[in-house]
Amino acid sequence: MPGVAEEIMRGNLLPESWRAILDEAAVSVGWSATGRSMAAASASGAVFLFEAGNGRHLKRWDAHRFSATVIAWHPHEDLLATAGQDGKVSIWNPEDDAPSHVLECGTSWVEHLAWSPSGEHLATACGRILRIWSRTGELLQTFDEQPNTIAGIDWRADSQELVSACYGQVVFWSPSSNTPKRTFEWKGSMLCIAWSPDGRYLCHGNQDSTVHFWIVASGKELQMSGYPLKVAQIAWDRRSKYLATAGSPQITVWDCSGKGPAGRRPQTLKHHLFPLRAMRYQSDGPLLASGCAEGRVAIWKPSKRDDPDMTASLGSPVTALSWSTASGHLAVATEDGSVVVYDPRST
Repeated sequence: MPGVAEEIMRGNLLPESWRAILDEAAVSVGWSATGRSMAAASASGAVFLFEAGNGRHLKRWDAHRFSATVIAWHPHEDLLATAGQDGKVSIWNPEDDAPSHVLECGTSWVEHLAWSPSGEHLATACGRILRIWSRTGELLQTFDEQPNTIAGIDWRADSQELVSACYGQVVFWSPSSNTPKRTFEWKGSMLCIAWSPDGRYLCHGNQDSTVHFWIVASGKELQMSGYPLKVAQIAWDRRSKYLATAGSPQITVWDCSGKGPAGRRPQTLKHHLFPLRAMRYQSDGPLLASGCAEGRVAIWKPSKRDDPDMTASLGSPVTALSWSTASGHLAVATEDGSVVVYDPRST
């Protein structure tokens, strides 16, 4: 019913703090750990740096020859890693005009970046090759080529183990060895993977419209099916209690506390009318943010209610979301090059 959907959109508007327009589609956004800076990457290969509080434009770096793919701030320092379709990763200090280090990752796109929670290591995935680097750009490990393109990587919270996913397998790696610690086999195409913050579960969303759980200690498997579309978005809450998944315009939230999600009825969050493009929980709070292909943005409190707490409409497909741990702001990137920052606390 169009009237009902429109009423929801206008019910509790998400307060906007500032916005910027990039030269091409915005592909990735992120906040520095100190909260002073916010960076956004463009399909042109440029990376833009803004003052977090007011959106003042500070720098433009022509970071990559082709499109940028993803950016990642160091978890404790003002260091920014950027990746691109040129097979390179650059590490930037916000005060400088050139990168402090350029990491040569190969001829494929660098699609995944992940700093270890300790900040000592940076993992990069370029095509089928997974590497680990030091924070100063020294190559520490190049692991054996995987049988297929790496679909996702994630660190365990203690930084002692890294996991990678590709068609047919999930592999566990240690920063101190180039030999796999163990492998979980799963015959299917994985699209994303996430380790629960408590290290108990690994979860991946899949091309075949399923969500697959691994109980890491035992290797026991659980699978959730029935999604109408491929599952390309998953997000854990900070307590490892809730896992949000999106295989349709709706969000399905599983309660993973206690004995886990098996046999429990999930919570369904309805607001979006088009497939989800981005979804992320706060790392230090209860809020879940989602953005879809229509350009709708929603903020949820899944443990308390089934409808969105706040909403906004940007009119262009959402490409990325990022929460600021320092300030509680939410940055949203879109295909038309917009970067919009919201402040859910000001309502």
